[in-house]
Amino acid sequence: MCGIIGVENNNNAAVLASAGLLALQHRGEESAGITISGRGKMKTFTAMGLVSRIFNEEILLNKIHGTAAIGHVRYTTSAKSSLTNAQPFQINCIHGNIAVAHNGNITNFYKIKEILLKKGAIFNHTSDTEIFLHLIAMSRGNLESTIANSMENIDGAFSLVILKDRTLIGVRDKHGFRPLVLGKVDNSYVISSESSAIEVIGGKYIRDLCPGEIIVLENGQIKKSFFYKKIKKQNTCIFEQVYFSRPDSIMFLQTVREARIKMGKYLAQQMKNIEADIIMPVPDTGYFAALGFAKVSNIVLENGFIRNHYVGRSFIKPSQKLRDLTAKLKLRPIKEVVNGKKIILIDDSIVRGTTAKRLVSILRETGAKKIHFALSCPPIVSPCYYGIDTSSKEHLIAAGNSVEQIRKYLNVDSLTFLNLNDLIKACSFNIKKKNIFCVSCFTGKYLTKISNNAYKENC
Repeated sequence: MCGIIGVENNNNAAVLASAGLLALQHRGEESAGITISGRGKMKTFTAMGLVSRIFNEEILLNKIHGTAAIGHVRYTTSAKSSLTNAQPFQINCIHGNIAVAHNGNITNFYKIKEILLKKGAIFNHTSDTEIFLHLIAMSRGNLESTIANSMENIDGAFSLVILKDRTLIGVRDKHGFRPLVLGKVDNSYVISSESSAIEVIGGKYIRDLCPGEIIVLENGQIKKSFFYKKIKKQNTCIFEQVYFSRPDSIMFLQTVREARIKMGKYLAQQMKNIEADIIMPVPDTGYFAALGFAKVSNIVLENGFIRNHYVGRSFIKPSQKLRDLTAKLKLRPIKEVVNGKKIILIDDSIVRGTTAKRLVSILRETGAKKIHFALSCPPIVSPCYYGIDTSSKEHLIAAGNSVEQIRKYLNVDSLTFLNLNDLIKACSFNIKKKNIFCVSCFTGKYLTKISNNAYKENC
C-alpha cells in the first residue's frame, strides 16, 4: 500500500504536495518523494524515512521551483525496501521528462518485464512501477493515447499520478481496486489517494476518479477526461475502509469513520448474548468499530491502552522482527481499566496473529477476567495480489486454521469475525448495487488472472 498525490497550476505545488503526503503518511512510512516541474525543468527528490524528516523548508522553498508536483509515500509489498525503489520515478524519453508515482500491484508484471527486456529495456528498479515508464517511452503518438494504450496491457491494481511539464495526469485501473480522488485548491486541481489529503491542504473534494478513467489537468483546467477501458463491475478494495484509509476520508458517499461505526453495530448484533463489563478498542483502527458496538450494546466504552504515537503502524513494517518490536513499544494497558474486568476487545482484523496474541497476553497479565475478541472484518484466508502485504497463505493465520483453532491460539474466551454481508452493507452507504468491492482476501476468488510470478518482483 502506498499514498500518492499530485498538484498542478500552483506556485506552492511542492509545499502542498508535501503537506498532502503528511496526511497520507499512514499509507507508507519507508520512503517518500516529490517530483516538481516548472520553468522547463523537472527535479525529483526521494529519501528513506518519514515525510517530516525529508522535506524541510530549505528543500521545499529554496531548491524546488515549479507549478506542478507529484508525491509518493511507500511501504514495500515484496520488492526491496531501499532508496532505489523510492518514488516518484523520473525518466527523459521521446515524450520529454516524465515522472510517475504508483499505488497498487501489477499481477502480470513479470510477464511484461520479460517482453520489455527482449525489446532492449534496461531496468533500474525492482519495483513494478517502472514498467509504466518503459511502456510510455516505447510508444508513439500523443501522451494521452500512449498512456491509454499502455494501460490496456496491464493487469492488477494501479492508481497513478503522472507528471509532464505543467500537465498532471491521473489514472485508475479498470477495476478501481485502489482509491483515487479529484479535488481543487483555489485555481489548482489535486489528485490524491484519499480525500482527507486534499482537505488538509485547504482544498475541496470533488469526486472519485472512475475505474478505467484517465484525467488530464493543465493550467487549472480539466483538459480531458476519458476511459481507456470500461467494465460493468467496480471492485474497490474493501480493506481500505476496514484498515488503511483515514477515518475522515470519503468513500462511497460516507466517511470511513461512519463505515467503521456501522461495522461495530453489526458486530454487536452478532454478539448480543455475550456479557461484558467494558468494550475496549485496540488503538487506533479499532476505535470507531468499538464506538458503534457501544451504541448498540449499551456497554461502557473504555480506552484501556495507552498508545505511543511516535511508533508507526506495525502491519506495514517490512519484517516480522520490526513488527514485533513496534507492537511492543506501541501499546501499554491501563491496569485500573483492565484488572478484574470482562472485556470485549475490538480490532479491525487479524492477519498473522502475532500482534493479537501478544496484546491478549498483556491483558491477561494485567488482570483481565475474560477477553472476548471481535474483529470488524471476516477471516483473511487468501493473499492479496493488489497492493497489500499478504503475499503467501503461510503468513495468514486464518488460511490454515478454523475460528476455534485461532481462538485457542490467541487464548481468548470467544472470537467473533464480522460476517461478509454485514461488512459490505457497512461500507456501501446509499449504493444500490452491493457487488462493488474486491473481497478476494476473504473468499480466495480473484478478479484478475494471477500468475505464478505475481509476487516475484513487485512494488
